[in-house]
Amino acid sequence: MNTIEFRQVFKSFGPVNAINGLNLQIEEGSVHALLGHNGAGKTTSLRLMLGLLEADEGSVSVFGLHPVADGGAVRTMCGVLSENTGLYEPLTLYDNLIYYADIYGMQREDSNRRIDELLERLGLSDKKFIAIKGFSTGMKKKAALARAMLHSPRILLLDEPTSGLDPVSTADLRELLQNLSKERNTTIIMTTHNLEEVQKVCDSISILRHGQNIFSDSISKLEESRHYTEHGVFSLEKLYMDVEARP
Repeated sequence: MNTIEFRQVFKSFGPVNAINGLNLQIEEGSVHALLGHNGAGKTTSLRLMLGLLEADEGSVSVFGLHPVADGGAVRTMCGVLSENTGLYEPLTLYDNLIYYADIYGMQREDSNRRIDELLERLGLSDKKFIAIKGFSTGMKKKAALARAMLHSPRILLLDEPTSGLDPVSTADLRELLQNLSKERNTTIIMTTHNLEEVQKVCDSISILRHGQNIFSDSISKLEESRHYTEHGVFSLEKLYMDVEARP
């Protein structure tokens, strides 16, 4: 089953064609990367998925729902980590998370248990009652990730999730995302320029250029193809550079 589907989608902002006939399918329970240079249409695609924008032409489907007409239902099933962490820095980490848990309609007993679980997994248990404003960039990113995962969403949308994280935190995040995908069937869509991390954590990729999907495939098939290798090992960077160089 395709969790997310774009069919011939167009979206313009004045004279700028941000999405230009986008066709894209993302499978349920997969970890999928949207790749492409700045301005390729990645963030606009995420906003279309969430119903924050409406397509000028074509259709977008999220679990069979229309992101605009069924916007409330779609956004309820999504967790989002964007450039803006969405955290209230004067408040403690706990106060931030319990505030969002209340917005999600979670019962207090359930939200407290979920908060403790996430903070333990993200290594933030000792920061629970500390104000966000004292956090490092990496800790703020982890706190925002906890907020995004708080209500156990079916879909997790991550914009540059490893930015600001140290290597240990990045490895922990990789394990967490893979577990969410395999154990909870969570569909994870990430936009990033970190191709090494994509190769380690993702099941499949799509490369966008000028609002079009110019390449999609699974990592396993790419590795089996024995093309784009470096020292006998598949290199996503080599593939990406080759695809981007095509006219």
